[in-house]
Amino acid sequence: MARERSDPEHLVDVLIEIWKGVDREGRPMPSEPQLAAQTGASRTSVREALIRLEERGYIYRSHGARTVIHSHLFQLGTRVDQQRDHLDAIARAGYEPSVRVLSADYDVVERSPHGPEQFHDLPIGTRVLRTRKVWSADGHPYVMADDVIPVTDGRSTAEWQPDLDPSMPVFDLAERLNGVAVAWETVWLGSAMLADDEREALSLEASASALVLTYCGLGPAREVAYWCREVQTPAPAHLRNVLVRRVTRG
Repeated sequence: MARERSDPEHLVDVLIEIWKGVDREGRPMPSEPQLAAQTGASRTSVREALIRLEERGYIYRSHGARTVIHSHLFQLGTRVDQQRDHLDAIARAGYEPSVRVLSADYDVVERSPHGPEQFHDLPIGTRVLRTRKVWSADGHPYVMADDVIPVTDGRSTAEWQPDLDPSMPVFDLAERLNGVAVAWETVWLGSAMLADDEREALSLEASASALVLTYCGLGPAREVAYWCREVQTPAPAHLRNVLVRRVTRG
């Protein structure tokens, strides 16, 4: 869905494109009045967008000094602290994106949510859609996700299946199946040796370890939209996971 010009995140994206041009050309970041004139946005909106850019590590501002840009960030890969659909992230990194749906089945949670094999805490009896998908960059598979999405819509599975594409981003599937518009995610990082079926899905012949991200998508009122267990093998250079964080001293 296209975003409106007044959408704060749209303005952030516009400023990031300006930031990229400034970085490439070695120029200073334009001032707030210049950015307002260039984008057609109000100075208040520009100021709020710049705050978001600073929070995400793109720029550094101090009172009475010129805005400094984080040049190294332009060469980095996928931001762990920002969620984006993999197809979009792969395309933005300059690779040809593709996704394969390995399975998509409706189910009911039966095992204890506290068991070691379970990565979510959905109550027993919850109706869910389980999917397994693999994303590739230029034909190279590097990330696989097992999604568990609660189904609260009263329609039967037969009624859902004809108009539901399991290859859709998990955010969109959740909104269709349980009505929760995701506001944020809680993410846990870990590592694990891949199981045989995971190695097969990622076209790996030998045993391998992987980065594991377990995350829960939440709505504004803390409603659970989905749970996901994602495993990632070494990615192409521009898709390697990166975390940018501010340094607090003292």
